[in-house]
Amino acid sequence: MNMPPTTQPQDRTHPLRRTRGKVEAAGEPAMCPLGRNLDTGRRSDLSEASLPLAQDLRQKTAALHERVEVLLGLPDSIADRTDYVAWLGHYLALYQPLESRMAAFDGWTDLGRFDPDPGHSRRLIRDLDAFGLDARTLDRARAAGCPALTSFAQALGARYVLEGSALGGKVILRHLRARLGDEIGAATAFFGGPSHAEATHWRTFKAALDRFGMEHPHERADVLAGATATFTALIEWFTPFMAERRA
Repeated sequence: MNMPPTTQPQDRTHPLRRTRGKVEAAGEPAMCPLGRNLDTGRRSDLSEASLPLAQDLRQKTAALHERVEVLLGLPDSIADRTDYVAWLGHYLALYQPLESRMAAFDGWTDLGRFDPDPGHSRRLIRDLDAFGLDARTLDRARAAGCPALTSFAQALGARYVLEGSALGGKVILRHLRARLGDEIGAATAFFGGPSHAEATHWRTFKAALDRFGMEHPHERADVLAGATATFTALIEWFTPFMAERRA
């Protein structure tokens, strides 16, 4: 991870009503996937709404971001081709179901020219294919292992983590090329990133994120919840993986 220096049943069923980006039972508040009602935290922090949302997220998730960076230890933790293949597969197992959840929400087109699918999974599959592996045969993270995104704002927070994590990919790839040489072959899509200019894309995304924060101040807590849950999911997903590799 290399972000700019960084988871009630009732007696009878209520009819569902749809609000922008979420579904909730009529007469009941939507529940946060982390086990608390997000509305309880929204009466505060209106003063923080003046802070750009991207900056606010960076400050409030800094400790989690650092934990992910230390845990993964990239690029030094990828020593050879076998390591590299294992890393690609482990990333895909979490990213593909997570990106599917994110893409299920409306609202991406309101941000500008943003594909609901960030494309990380497609690039991971391309890299695995370059190594002769069929990604369809690999396990995926179970639903419980992915952030329980329940609104577009939370999906936006998750996307903040994934977009930011891609920023240092080219630096990681440069180290991997030097270490693995010809072994890396054409498997460079994931860390190499999308074809568009990386820095320009990140600035465009941050601008859209900040605009969302200004236009929807009462949803900032949801965005933070989504980012926090995604960082937490990364930690929980990669902790046993790293422990096994360091054993």
